Formats: sequence, C-alpha cells, structure tokens
Amino acid sequence: MKIRFYPLDFKYKVKDDDVIMYVFAKLESGEKVCLKLNYEPYFYACNIDPKLLAKIALPIEDKVARVTHWEEVEKELVGQKQKFLKIYTNFPKAVPPISKELENWGADCYEKDILFVQRFMRDLGLSALGLAEAQGEFQKDTEMRVPVFIAKKIKPADLSSEQKLRILAVDIETYAPTHYIEMEKNPVLMIALSGEDEQGKSFRTLLTWKRFKHDLEYIEVVDDEEELLKRFREVIVDYNPEVLFGYNSDNFDLPYLQIRAKKYGLHLDFGWDRSEIEIRREAKISGILHLDLYQFIRNIFGKNMKTESFSLDNVAFELLGHRKHKADISKLYSAWDEEQEKLEEYCKYNMHDAELTLKLGQKLFLEMLEFARTTGLPLFDTIRMSFSKLVESFIMKKAIAAQVLAPNKPTEYEIERRRGETYEGGFVYEPKPGLYNDIVVLDFRSLYPSIITAHNIGPEGLRCECCTEKKVPGMEAYWFCTREKKFIPSLLEELINKRAQLKKALKTKKGQDNRILEARSLALKMLANSFYGYLGFFGARWYCLECARSTTAYARNYIKDTLRKAESSGFTVCYSDTDSCFLLLGEKSLDEAMVFMKAVNKDLPGQMELDFQGYYPKGLFVGAKGTEKGAKKKYALLTSEGGVKITGFETVRRNWSKISKEVQEQVLHLVLEEKTLDALTYVQKVVKELKAGKIPIEKLVVKTKITRDLERYTSVGPHVAVARKMQEKGYPIYPGMLIEYVIVKGSGIVRERAKMVEEVKEGEYDAEYYIHHQLIPAVSSIFAVLGYSEENIFSESSQTGLGKFFG
Repeated sequence: MKIRFYPLDFKYKVKDDDVIMYVFAKLESGEKVCLKLNYEPYFYACNIDPKLLAKIALPIEDKVARVTHWEEVEKELVGQKQKFLKIYTNFPKAVPPISKELENWGADCYEKDILFVQRFMRDLGLSALGLAEAQGEFQKDTEMRVPVFIAKKIKPADLSSEQKLRILAVDIETYAPTHYIEMEKNPVLMIALSGEDEQGKSFRTLLTWKRFKHDLEYIEVVDDEEELLKRFREVIVDYNPEVLFGYNSDNFDLPYLQIRAKKYGLHLDFGWDRSEIEIRREAKISGILHLDLYQFIRNIFGKNMKTESFSLDNVAFELLGHRKHKADISKLYSAWDEEQEKLEEYCKYNMHDAELTLKLGQKLFLEMLEFARTTGLPLFDTIRMSFSKLVESFIMKKAIAAQVLAPNKPTEYEIERRRGETYEGGFVYEPKPGLYNDIVVLDFRSLYPSIITAHNIGPEGLRCECCTEKKVPGMEAYWFCTREKKFIPSLLEELINKRAQLKKALKTKKGQDNRILEARSLALKMLANSFYGYLGFFGARWYCLECARSTTAYARNYIKDTLRKAESSGFTVCYSDTDSCFLLLGEKSLDEAMVFMKAVNKDLPGQMELDFQGYYPKGLFVGAKGTEKGAKKKYALLTSEGGVKITGFETVRRNWSKISKEVQEQVLHLVLEEKTLDALTYVQKVVKELKAGKIPIEKLVVKTKITRDLERYTSVGPHVAVARKMQEKGYPIYPGMLIEYVIVKGSGIVRERAKMVEEVKEGEYDAEYYIHHQLIPAVSSIFAVLGYSEENIFSESSQTGLGKFFG
C-alpha cells in the first residue's frame, strides 16, 4: 500500500545485521506514524585495491565492523572527475574505523564523517515537514506508541505542502537559594505548559506541589516533586505534541527534569518509541520535535536583531512587543518556604514564560522550517548550527545531483595553518571630519555574492588551464574559468535567482503565503551572504583562501572604479566603505545622481548592481581618536523624514552605559539639525544631574561580555572583577555571558569600585567616572567637528567649549 506523510524526526537503530531508519511522521489524515526503512551506510575511497576490502574485520564495541559490498562510481572532487569506490559497511559506526584502516593502507577516503541521518535525508531528497510518500505495509509493533509502517521505498512528493501541528511549550522554575544551578540537589517547583492543537485550541496547565490560596484556573497541585514529574510525563503523553518549544531547554529545562526524574527512578519515556529524553549537547525526544528557540536565535536569527542580549525578555520584547511578567525570581525559594501567599505571582511568571516561548515558536517556525528545507537538514539539527555549517550543508545537499564529492574536513594541523592566513579586506575611502550637506548613498547590492557569481569564483575554477587571460585585479597569480560555470558559484547564483523570484512573488501574494515567502527569502538571503565568509573559514570543507582574496580584490576594484567615475562626473566623494559610496551632490540634483548610477550599472557584469540606498540632507563624520584622520565606519546621517541613521557610535554598542548612549544620540540629533547651542545646554544639564546623583542606576549600568574562562584573563577589567565576585557567590559564569556592573565612589582603582547592579544604592555611583569615562568620550568627537577641541572639552579651567560645564 501507499501512504503520504510529513517527516518530523529521524533516528536509526542497528538490529542484528540490519540498519533501520526510523522516520517519525504525521500522515495527511493527521494521524501519527513511524516508518521503518532499511538503509546502508557508506563512504568513498580511491587508491585502494578492492580485493583488500573483504579482509577487514574490526571489533567495535560489541560488533565487528565489515565491508558488506562496494561499487565503482565517477565523482567530481574540487573540479576533477575521477573513479572512486563507494564502500558500504554493516552499521554506521563502522565507517570511521574502516576508513581509517584503509587510509593506513594508503587509500584516500571521503565523506567518512557524514552524519547518517543527514545522509539519509539528502540521498532520498526528503525535506523537513515536506510531504513524502512511501510504499510498504503496516505492521504490529508493541515497541511504539504509534502505528508502524514497514517501508520498501520512500520518496518526496510535495516539499512545499504544509501540515498543521500540535505544539507545546515548556518552562520550569526550580528551588534556587543561590544563583548556582544544582540540578542534583534542588527540586523542580513548577512546570508550566502552554500549547495549541491542530484546530487552534489553546492548552495550558501549571503543575506544582505546594498548596496555597490562588485564583488561577490553570494550576494543578500534586503531593510532591516525584508526583510532579510523574504527572508531567502523563501530560506530555496524553497531549501528544509533535513539536515541543523551549527557551534554553537544551541546557536547562529538559536536562533538569531528566536528572530530577532519575533521582526517583522515574523514566520520562514519552518518546514515540517509549524512549527517554536523550541528553547530549542537546536534548532529543524520539518523535517529538524539540526546538530550543534560544539556539536558533543565538546561532541564526539573532544576526537580524537589535537586542543587546538574547534573554527571553529582550527577544520577546523585540519580536512580540511583550515583556516577561515582573517577579523577583531570586526570592522564589524563600516564598516557597515561608511566604506561600506570594507563590501566585511566581506561577503567573512561570506560565507567562511558557506562553512567550509558545508565541515566539509560532512566530519563528516558518523561518526555522525554511532554513531546514533549504539546507536539506532535519529541523532539529538546523536550528543548532552555525552559518558555516548551514552553507556547507546546502552545498552537500546540492552535491548529490551534481555528482560532486565533498572534500574532507581539515585536520587540527590544517586548521591552525589556516588560522594564520590573512588577506586584504574591502576598500575604505577615508572621510574628512566635518558636517556635510546633501549626501547620496549608493551601494552595491549583495556585493560579494554577486562578484562570486559574476566572475565564477570557486575552488573548482581556480587557475583553469583554458582561461589564463583574465586575471584577478592586482593579483596576477589568480584567475578563474570563464567558459563554464563551476559548482560553487552556480549554487550561489541559484540562491540569488530564487530570492529575486521570491521578491517578485511577494509583491503579488498576501496573507500566510506571504509569510512563507518572506521566511524563504530570509533563509536564501542569509545563506547567500554567508558564502564568501564560508570560503575563507578555516574549518570549511570547500575552503579556498584564493577565492576569498579574489572576491575582496574585485570588490576593491569595482568600488574604486565607481569613485573615479563619480569624480569625473562632477560629484564629490565624501566617504566609501567596502560596498558603498557617499557622494556630495553640490550643484547637482538627485536625478543626476540616478542617471550616474544607471550608467555605472550598464558596465557591470552578471548580477552586479549599484543601488540607491538613500538621500540625506545632512551628515556628520568625526575624526579618529588621537589623529586628524577621519574615523572609519563612524558617522551619523539625517534622513529626509527627520530621523537619524547612526553607524559606529557608542549608541550601537553594548559596553557603554545607557546615559552615554542617550546623550550621544540626542547630541547627534541636535547637531545635525544645526542646534549646537541646544546640544551644549543639554550636555550641561545632564552633567549637573550626574553630579547631583539624580541619574537612575539603570542608566549607568555598563554591560561587557566575558569572552573566555575567567582563569584565562591576565588583565582584569571591571567586568572580570565583577564576574569573579559573582562566581564566588555561586553565579554560573561562562564565555559569552554579559556582565552588568556600575562604578561606585571610592578610593580604589576602577575595577575595585565595580559592583553588581543589585548591590548599588541610589546616588552611590561615581559621577566623575561617568562624566570623564562615559559622557565626554561619547560627545567629544562630535563637538570637535564643530571646532571645540579636546582640550576645550576636557579642561575644567577652560571657559570655552564645554570646559565651563565641568567646573
């Protein structure tokens, strides 16, 4: 018989001599099913006598790794076609030791480290939640909670078809007398679950084991933590979700629940095959698609966000317009012990976190799905990957139809060598500090991707024997094939073309169709923009430093040529950086600038295009600190609507206090509106308020990221000093964590006067520190453009400039 289904999750098992792939899926009818299909692991090798393969028998755990059979195939490896042996093994874990043994015998082995599930999906052309069909028959299987279908054949049907899913979000609260997470010691107090079924019906419940007076209809109370965990399992099994959302649930919620369950000898076996949560670097549940939204935002989607940190509160506010429920979670343990009347607020807090997680999951689901479909990966894997891995996965997906073999991952030695290799980046035309009128900004749309496709830049076409005449500008040793579009640039061109088609379609479609296209367009855009970085990434399989160097060389050539043409056409170049040109109109009109842009575009190859980015009545460029040169990537532009576009100033950096950012942004607005005296008066007012202790503590918080383990710091800045104090108090400190602190009054050096925010009292802050180390640096370069020297600003005795304000 034939069934049609939407694949959710995958795993494999080895039984006797069979490798069985399990595909957990949802049928078109809405019922759940587990498909089982025999599938063989394999890899490729050359320079080996096939007669030797039968001799291999390597003990691996409780099995013996063997070659079952092989076949000869032709593949392309970095542009060169040759013969390889496709070698099949008796189970997936046999591939690494067998390939290593062959390498010891002098063979070259490839694709020996491809994850088995990912290979399965790519080989069969399956897509995350893309409709597929299978031939086979149903079979009774008591191992499963869902019907089992023994498939003889599986193939994709309609990858764009959609299926409604039953979703659930989870969030827990724990007993925590200190900020140190002790999963083995401290119990789970509450578990909030918020969901929505296929018909849009809401579900929510909060499980806890403390009885107290409340008016919340969603609370369910059990006797103790053990019963709490049992009931949690029952709810998951009964509700039977296809998707489980969490926020940092890989590292906190699910591992915590698993560890607490083991304490009581309980099994959280709500996988479709009755298996427990599998905790590795991530938390996996067979059949239930566990999506940790924090991982997706941190690794992928956050690149498009403005928030300083990826806390649930900040992310929910930016994407949903909602904040977390207000509650001092550090006091939950004391409320649990002594003040039960306060527990209702903590229940609201817990449930609201689950609801925010659910809404975030619903908002981001299409984006996650489109990244998975574009790269050919399981959705579970996709959201946990870096961009380099996503690009590589996309290339490997496309390599199958092109009969291209993936190069091997670099060795540790090769990675270290690559790390030491450098190349020149984009061209920057240094600005002259000043205030300018009538600026037109033109930039090359997707400059690096369009250069790669236009000039066929890729490792396969490098130094092509048939095309030696067209050298990379300024690099006589590099050239690329001009006769045949090669593998890597052809894939990038495909992404660019698909996105162009989507943008056209977006203008005509509306509603849910529009959301799908927007999500798909974002995935294509971000992948395309990552290709250049991938080619120069030290860990890439298709690493090609010559390609990265050539791309930036072409970029410098095109931008310089455009600037020359602009000058010869009567425009004055104000600034240029990598892919953009800032031109002063002077006596010319905006229409003339557009005519110039179109003339440039006529001479550009391929998909390269100079685009109109905007017209700005005023622009401010400041000097580089300690020099008379203009600062790169640091300017502010007044828009035609009266807004201000700020680049490179402290307002867009997280390691400056809110007060310095506010002052700088306001000064920039006033200066661009030619209200310099108002700007001076405003700064004077803020200085007086600082000295009077009237500035709220939250505006003085400095946030600095910990970039490595604390013991590796040789120079101790304020953030490191505060982090060490936090660690002593039991706070978990880890690389990537933002440390928040305030500098207070005192006689010690700055790091000795850095305090955790909650330890600082109103008015305790060091006003002089914030004036001289935050406020003045934030505005000095701006006023310097207007003729106020640094001496005027910093000297308290000066009666000119800002000096009089700091007396």
